[in-house]
Amino acid sequence: MGKKSNKQLPGKEDTTEADKSVPKSIIIYRGEVGPNVRALMHEWRTVLLPWSSKKLHGSNTSLKDFLAIASTFSVSHLQLFTAPSQGTSLRILRFFNGPTLSFRVLSFTLRSDVLARQRRPATLQKEVWDVAPVVVLNNFTSPEALRRPEIPLLESTFRALFPSVNVQLIQNADIQRVCLFHYDHVENVVEVRHYYVNAKTTGVSKTVKKLLENRRPTKMGTLESIDEVLEREDAWSDTDGEGEEVPLAQPFRQHRDQCRIKLQEIGPRMTLQLTKVENGFAAGEVLYHNSVKKSTEEIRANATKVRVRTAEKAKRRREQEANVQRKQQTKEDKIERKRQRRETAMQEQDANPFEVAGGNGQDEN
Repeated sequence: MGKKSNKQLPGKEDTTEADKSVPKSIIIYRGEVGPNVRALMHEWRTVLLPWSSKKLHGSNTSLKDFLAIASTFSVSHLQLFTAPSQGTSLRILRFFNGPTLSFRVLSFTLRSDVLARQRRPATLQKEVWDVAPVVVLNNFTSPEALRRPEIPLLESTFRALFPSVNVQLIQNADIQRVCLFHYDHVENVVEVRHYYVNAKTTGVSKTVKKLLENRRPTKMGTLESIDEVLEREDAWSDTDGEGEEVPLAQPFRQHRDQCRIKLQEIGPRMTLQLTKVENGFAAGEVLYHNSVKKSTEEIRANATKVRVRTAEKAKRRREQEANVQRKQQTKEDKIERKRQRRETAMQEQDANPFEVAGGNGQDEN
């Protein structure tokens, strides 16, 4: 008999409190989008792995359905890519009461294009995607950024997409990737970058380092022994410029004493511009709009309109629920009356077993 697998199936409900507290995102596209936007959506899913929907097909699923399943699977965010006529957009919605942030994707670069420009692209193992990336927020607390009232909400939204990091308990093996959000206050945009944390051997010659990293040094065919490798004139030259040397408090992958840490970009890239903030899940009062400026009276009138619309929607929902209950009760009463009539007929038949239905019990001459 085969051994029972303990692997958690995709879409299985979270059973531990730790899993329920981790932010999880459903990332899909809506409407007609091109192949590049679809590729961007799939690559953005990999950035948020392992707490994202890697293989979900939900482009035709309504927002109400997502709201219905969010609590079951402990989902915290819904991210929607769209491609309207004015360009690519991204909406980040927080279950269940918002807020909803809308972004315009000014530009993006897919992973294949990022790696094609690199001389030595990073080789990523499967375990790289088993740990969530460390989120880094840069320039969100600068004096220029704090002059804008929407920036603190922007910072907290990006931070809430990723699990929190306990510096005292985190292990070096848990640091595999970095997701960087950099706020450019001059252009009022957010640059998004995704890096792989690479570790390079230090304290050895350049040729030996290539051998340790499974790379073949040049002109190896002209050498006859390992001594010639170590005696080469350029053996100890180190011109990679891979970063500062750091002592290790605990082993980092195969390195135990000292290594060089290098961030290698693995894509995708995005340049985001916040366009609108709504105080609700895909509907509610508009708290911020980057192109529409309203007066105080207009803001108050809009807030009143939103409250009235919300109250009317709640009233209609209560009426619909009452109608459903009334119809269900009517149906149950009808079934109960039919059951009672059937029981009455059976009791009468048991009491008069020789009585013929429709007759008086006497023969006609």
